[in-house]
Order: sequence, then structure tokens, then C-alpha cells
Amino acid sequence: MIRHPLPPSHLSRLFTVTLVVLALLAFGFPPQATPAQDEAAAAKALVPDMVGVPLAVFPSGALHVVGQERFAIGLVDVETGPIEEGQVDLLFFKLAGNQGTLTETLPAPFMAYGASEAHLDEHEGHEAGSEITGVYVARPTFDASGQWGVIARLTLPDGTKRAGQANFVVEADTAVPGPGDPAIASKTLVATTPEETAKICTADPVDDMHALSLDAALTNGKPTLVLFATPALCTSRVCGPSLEAMQELKRRYGERANFIHVELYPERDYARPVAAIDEWHLPSEPWLFLIDEQGTVVERYEGGIGLTELDPAVQRLVA
Repeated sequence: MIRHPLPPSHLSRLFTVTLVVLALLAFGFPPQATPAQDEAAAAKALVPDMVGVPLAVFPSGALHVVGQERFAIGLVDVETGPIEEGQVDLLFFKLAGNQGTLTETLPAPFMAYGASEAHLDEHEGHEAGSEITGVYVARPTFDASGQWGVIARLTLPDGTKRAGQANFVVEADTAVPGPGDPAIASKTLVATTPEETAKICTADPVDDMHALSLDAALTNGKPTLVLFATPALCTSRVCGPSLEAMQELKRRYGERANFIHVELYPERDYARPVAAIDEWHLPSEPWLFLIDEQGTVVERYEGGIGLTELDPAVQRLVA
């Protein structure tokens, strides 16, 4: 797969560490450095029976905000690759200097990307076990902005405990629409034939979710799912699997909701994004928003998504 670096003006919009690790893993190379010993101190204190090298924990989103939020992580053994089995609990703590206060411990089930794992076989040079195919997801409540930390506690099928930790920033607020906010009535590009769609969509083959502009969808009395993604130019590597999930959801619920894919770079030029990126204040990609028939955002998802996580939410949306 050819990678397309973003121009300097866009680099600050990405969660750089996560993307670098995903890129390394995708080409079969684990990260070269293990977590520093002092960085794993909290994990060792709260999981005293952990064994082995501390796991690398990568929050998959660029945005964390005060309140209850979806929080997803990739979990990697730096010696063997992604971890996708066993029970994971996430321990969240507020940081003040070198002190941390544990706020909650939540189970985090594994949520696979896409409609299936078939997309992995399409990556040229893919090696089994080298690709992150999903994330562990929990919904913590952040009661204050500032520096936070998370410990991932992994219990393997044989009872062995592994752990790792990561720090992240929680913002007081965000301009990205969230649950309870009105959806932004962006006028998005429309195409109704495969030939027209190929001019505004980087998916190959193109999808069939460009026939309706978002502003029109918000006024037709149906719930709406809108995915902001750029399959061919995706820096996070999860736009394609996310689009797969949307296509399967459209197959299941297409008569009961609007399904819209907003291509971020229809001209295949990072310097010429669609206006909706700024209108929705998106700091990364991909993003999926579930919107009710009144035009109010019900849920938002940053990063890779899949049917296991989405199908129950869409069932509620269209009920």
C-alpha cells in the first residue's frame, strides 16, 4: 500500500504516535522502542502480578472531552505484535504532577474493524498478525480537563496478567458535534452513477452513499449515518474498513435511514479538502456520526469502527 504523507499544515491534526505505530505494524515491523520503565510505574503498581515487557497502549482517537466518552485503544506487545484475545480492563486516573487518582475501572471488549476481516488480505505484503484489526472500547466519564492516564490490564486465557499504560489530554470542550448537538447541515457532493461517483470518491470500487447531500438528508424525516472518510488517502489506515461497515449497515437498514459517505479529498489532493472538514471541526479521520430524524447527533465515533460495535446503536437509531 502506498502511503501519502500529509502536508505540514495538516500534521498537527493527527494523533501522530498512533499513526506511526499503525504504519509500522501494517508493514510487519513492531515499534523499535519499548515503554520506559518509569512510564510503566503505574501499571506495575496497579497490576502487581503483571509479567513480561509492558504493553504498548495507543488511544485511537485525537479527541477526549469532559463527560462520558467512547475511548478506544490499540494494544500491542512490542515483541510479538497486536493483542486481540483475552479480557481487557481499562483503569482511568487523573494526573496531578507525578501523582494519579484512580477514577474508574471498566471492561473493554474487543471490537473488530469493518464488516469482516477480508480487507486484511487485500493489503499487499500483509503478514498474518502484523495488522491491528480492531480496538478495545470502553465508555469512561472524565470529570475534569487536563492530564489523564489509562492502564490496560490484560488477562490472557491461561490467567497470565499483562499490562501497559498511556497518558492523554482531556479537553474541557470541543467544537466537534456530539450527542445532543444539532448536526451541521453541510452541503456535500452528490453523484448517482458509478462514473460520477468515481470523480468524488476515492474508494475502489466506489460506494453508493453519495446520492444525497447531507443538508437534504437532515430534513427528510429519516435518521442519518454520515461517515467522513477518505479510503485511498487515509492516514490512519482504517477508513476502508469503516466504509465496509457502513456498506453492510446500509444493506441491513438502508430503507430506514440515510447513509452518506463524505469523501474528504475528492480531488485526491491534501491541500484541497472538502469544506465539511472545517464545518464539522474534525481533527482527524475517519469520523462517523449517528443523527436522529430531528437532526440531532446521537453518537459520534472517531477512528476505526465495525459492525460488532455499531449494529446495536443503529438498531436503536432506526427503532
